[in-house]
Amino acid sequence: METLDGISTGRIDRLFAGIEAFVDPAFDGWTRTVFSPSYRAERSWMTEEFILAGLEDVRVDDFGNIVGILPGRYSDAKPIVIGSHTDTVERGGRFDGIVGVLGALEVAQRIKESGSVLNRPLMVIDFFGEEANPFGLTCLGSRALAGSLTVTDLERVSPEGKRLGDAMQSFGLDPSRAVSGKHPAQGSWHAYLELHIEQSSTLDQTGCNIGVVSAIAGIKRLVGRYMGQYDHAGGARMKTRKDALLAAASSALALHEFACGSPEYAVATTTHIDSLQLAQNVVPGRSELRAELRSTDSAWFGAIEKDLALRLSMRAAEFGCELDVEWFLDNEITHTDATLQETIAAASTSLGLTWTAVPSGATHDSVHMTGIAPMGMIFIPSIDGRSHCPEEFTPKKDILNGIAVLEKSVRLVDESRP
Repeated sequence: METLDGISTGRIDRLFAGIEAFVDPAFDGWTRTVFSPSYRAERSWMTEEFILAGLEDVRVDDFGNIVGILPGRYSDAKPIVIGSHTDTVERGGRFDGIVGVLGALEVAQRIKESGSVLNRPLMVIDFFGEEANPFGLTCLGSRALAGSLTVTDLERVSPEGKRLGDAMQSFGLDPSRAVSGKHPAQGSWHAYLELHIEQSSTLDQTGCNIGVVSAIAGIKRLVGRYMGQYDHAGGARMKTRKDALLAAASSALALHEFACGSPEYAVATTTHIDSLQLAQNVVPGRSELRAELRSTDSAWFGAIEKDLALRLSMRAAEFGCELDVEWFLDNEITHTDATLQETIAAASTSLGLTWTAVPSGATHDSVHMTGIAPMGMIFIPSIDGRSHCPEEFTPKKDILNGIAVLEKSVRLVDESRP
């Protein structure tokens, strides 16, 4: 069966059925986390699929990414690069990242079967380990490819006490090469395009076919450490307590209110609160809160650390507690290339599809590609905006629409960008 622009649904169905066999049965949904046996097995299968799609020079690069090339007319021309990732979070969905890799394979195979040859090589990448992991570092493969993975990062330790470098070594990668391997120079790719589910509700709610991504949110994470006073839960009177857990709980509400007050796109998520003790007859004298904030609003994002630290300190003081806040920057706000935005919009229109500009609240491998090439992203709808859960769903017609726009965009980029 074929649909929009002649895309074969049979081949897409086969690819999805194939990859869904590689999951951890201990979890609901689709679980294929980085360094897991299911991820290792899936990557072996994916390497074969790259070859079946007609790609050449298929390999795992120094950074753990699976790479293949569809040669172009001019072998020395800068490549057009498309792809995403195939690892998942625990209890994740079927489409996050996967759509971008399977869609890229379909685009490469369709171009090869059409008999037409692109001017430029087309590179397809399945990036290694994009999702969050116990080492607290996302986008491992794309980060390493861009030269942003450091020796210090290799020393990161999981809650179980394992080093990131050792985990990479056990997985068959050389951590030293991941840090010191040959990185593509700035501007060495012609363009990078990524097809992805929206992971939010704009497209689903508006009935729009395609999202042209304007920017990817910056992400800052924090650890708040609250210092109160331990007391006997029966003897300490309510008005004299210095309850560190209540201070952290109140701060979680302050985080929510802070993001809701932003004039532009912004979100805040408290991910963990811990009283650091288990006794039920002790007033918590210490607690820890972990949270992250995301925004595409530069002014709001830049003022987070000062403004929010003041708010959280005020909440802590209401409960007689002191607060120490430690900040971590995951990535800055990243804007997509304006010319590629126009190209994706034109591709959508030429196919009779509606489109709208949207921000991305989720981070992507694309963030790390901006130093190597102009970068653009194509979003397709997520039903009810759900993602990172078993309920994550994107209808097949939307997947096929996205693949058609990706192919058309590749062809337009190949023709129009000097």
